[in-house]
Amino acid sequence: MQIFNVKGVTVEKRNVLVVVKTYPEISRKYTETVCTAGIDAETKKLVRLYPIRFRYLEGDQQFRKYQWIKVHLTKALSDPRPESHHIDTDSIEIGEVMPVGRMWDERHAWLINDHTLFPSVEALRAAQVESSVSLGIVKPGKVHRVVIQSRDVNEVKSAISKKDSVINQLDLFETKKDLYILPVRIMIEFSCNDPACTGHKMSILDWEFGQLYRNVAKSRNWQVKIESKIMNEIFGAERDTYIILGNMAAHPQTFCVLGFFWPPKAPSRQKQLFV
Repeated sequence: MQIFNVKGVTVEKRNVLVVVKTYPEISRKYTETVCTAGIDAETKKLVRLYPIRFRYLEGDQQFRKYQWIKVHLTKALSDPRPESHHIDTDSIEIGEVMPVGRMWDERHAWLINDHTLFPSVEALRAAQVESSVSLGIVKPGKVHRVVIQSRDVNEVKSAISKKDSVINQLDLFETKKDLYILPVRIMIEFSCNDPACTGHKMSILDWEFGQLYRNVAKSRNWQVKIESKIMNEIFGAERDTYIILGNMAAHPQTFCVLGFFWPPKAPSRQKQLFV
């Protein structure tokens, strides 16, 4: 980690392994933003990077999941959550992509550790109350079902209106990129290995699921395809799956699914981290 002082503000050049990217949201200040979280190489803790206008980044700055990036970060002043950092996107340096296959163990070593993993959502919420923790990883006890709900028509119309207004106000010299507003919410219901757990129902914000919906939406059985992706692939019997969670700034106890880490089961990963 390199530390700089710019106009009295501490700026750190840090190495981050990107692990989640959420579906883009329209922003009047930034046009659109993608909530991105990763593992800080020095601390092995989760960090939130904001704002990232991902689709507007130059091609050589657009990063992939499980790719190392080196970037200037400052603690976000407008966001009190301890993991939240403001990113200087002009400083992004793209590094190595951590591939799948034999590299699952390496991904696991970075992502699953004492700083990131919580035994249950209840434990994560307790940590939020105690020390404002807003990002964490949980291994669910059981995933019960997938819930797909249509968003309220007026809510979708309002989102489209806001999107059109923001895009139309872009500089004449800036490429206007339309954003598809998702008309559905994809959620999972699951329970934790915790006697205090009464079950959870959480929205999935992962960009990949927005794209999945767009890819299958015109199919007759599109709901089945989404449910199968989650229940039969991500949480398949041969997978050792974890849920990456992040809370809402305005509602700290409300957590959503930012993404999944679903390596194949392996003897080396059967070690119990909590007793």
